[in-house]
Amino acid sequence: MRLRYNGEVLLAPLLLLISLFLPFVPQDQGNPPSEQADTPSEQGEVPSESPDTPSDETRDEGFRIGVAVDQVFLSVSARAVRGGFVKNLTREDFRVYENERLQEIVNFYSERVPVRVVLLIDASGSTRHSQAEIRRAALRFVESLGEEDEFAVITFNHQPRLILNWSGELERVKTALETVYARGNTVLNDALYVTFDDLLDGVLGKSAVILLTDGIDTGSMVSFEESMDLAFRSGAIVYVVSKLEEYWASAIGYRQQLQSQSRMIPKELSDSYILEQKRALSRLANLTGGAVLDTRAFSDLTDVYAQVAEELKNQYYVSYIPTNQAKDGTWREIRVEVSRGGVAVATRRGYFADGFVPPAN
Repeated sequence: MRLRYNGEVLLAPLLLLISLFLPFVPQDQGNPPSEQADTPSEQGEVPSESPDTPSDETRDEGFRIGVAVDQVFLSVSARAVRGGFVKNLTREDFRVYENERLQEIVNFYSERVPVRVVLLIDASGSTRHSQAEIRRAALRFVESLGEEDEFAVITFNHQPRLILNWSGELERVKTALETVYARGNTVLNDALYVTFDDLLDGVLGKSAVILLTDGIDTGSMVSFEESMDLAFRSGAIVYVVSKLEEYWASAIGYRQQLQSQSRMIPKELSDSYILEQKRALSRLANLTGGAVLDTRAFSDLTDVYAQVAEELKNQYYVSYIPTNQAKDGTWREIRVEVSRGGVAVATRRGYFADGFVPPAN
């Protein structure tokens, strides 16, 4: 299934037609795990730069198997258990396992590499009072990254909408964000789907998605599992800036009001549905090497985005050529360890070995 652009608008009406032809995902090829990985959240020091500088060719290489002589690329965050980024780790400190088999690391960079970031912003009616804060936080985030980084912005309410294609210009980001008007329902699943199926399709190198949402889908044409499958295949890191707990508190109050009027309660207000959405977003973030950041734990959204920026700037970039070269479409589990004690690492949990080779830039 593919959503095409019309100018800068993602054509959500096409979903109704093409949803009849959703791709069938084989069930016997292995599935990503459901367990959640712990991702430390403390800020800390910036790791020292490596004397090796990645070449332009390396910067264009992608995460997916089949790219750059079948190399698999990983962005790895390393934090001290007591807090702070761990610097001065070397290639020899890392161990990478695929399906529990030790792999040989062929490329290692301790300096930051360029990244493409999608700002995926909930613009439904429930966020109308937060839009000014969202704009400030997003702009501060863009300012904090490097000149070589690029950004795209997708908003979603009753449909996903691309308001900025790839650009590194702050003024273009600012202008795009000023066009956001919060209203309508929340098609979260559709927004995720078009992000990975369209905007990130064929994008090589390091990429990330920062999703800001209350986490409740109220009208998508596609399922969360379909969107999550594309997320795994893209290799992008997903960070979820969650306002779900705020939504949950409001839902309890509204539910009591409906009960007092003997009115039917929509499933979107039920505890079971909200908890299901919460678990799904946690799984999406953890399996892609990202994290869920609860906005209640920060003074404002600017601090939330600042933490994501620090992590993106302070990740190690590691690649290996899998010993299992079969392009059988199965899910390959990835585990990264470091020999230095007191260090916790986080990266994506695996990939699909489907042999897909994205087009060259």
